[in-house]
Amino acid sequence: MSLEDLQLILTKEREIDELQELGDSFYENAALYIKKLEEARSEATNYREADMISDELKNARMVLEGIFDRRRSKIIDAAINAASGIKIDVKGLTSKEKTMYETIVAALERGRNEILIPILEPTPLQNPAKNILGETTTKEKPIENSLTYDNHVDEDLMMVKVLKDVPRFVGVDGRHYHLSSEDIVVLPKANALVLCKKNVAIPLQNPQG
Repeated sequence: MSLEDLQLILTKEREIDELQELGDSFYENAALYIKKLEEARSEATNYREADMISDELKNARMVLEGIFDRRRSKIIDAAINAASGIKIDVKGLTSKEKTMYETIVAALERGRNEILIPILEPTPLQNPAKNILGETTTKEKPIENSLTYDNHVDEDLMMVKVLKDVPRFVGVDGRHYHLSSEDIVVLPKANALVLCKKNVAIPLQNPQG
């Protein structure tokens, strides 16, 4: 890697909207290049040589920071879209940038669930984030309440008929459920048993409409 290489990368990064492919080892290679310059400067035999290396080192750091800043802006924009439900295929991420991207998406989704969802989807429960078993969660995975099943219902699931309206709750699978009277649904067995015990649902032995 050289200063010229970094300058070419920065120029291209500024010219295109997507992330350019740099390879997983880009930042590691950049770190080695910077370290090499620092060592060369400390081993310089005269002031002129040391000054030249110092100039290259300064420029390399500035260009590398420019590359990171430009890519970071693109990553943040992509994360905002992903957290808003816009499905996009983010390409060109290094492994470290992918971790950063996923962390930003998770933080944005968590913020939405903790700040906006309680306002848009209020619940009469005293603790809206508690599920029917008393466990607290903020995962937001809405599902359809219509009957969905196949010929082999998982043994951890249970089909029930709902006898009365049930306030929105979070199942042990992390999904949000809002059940109405006469609904026939497949629920996590643990949640289904609690509903049956409270006489708000009855079990169905076979998946029938």
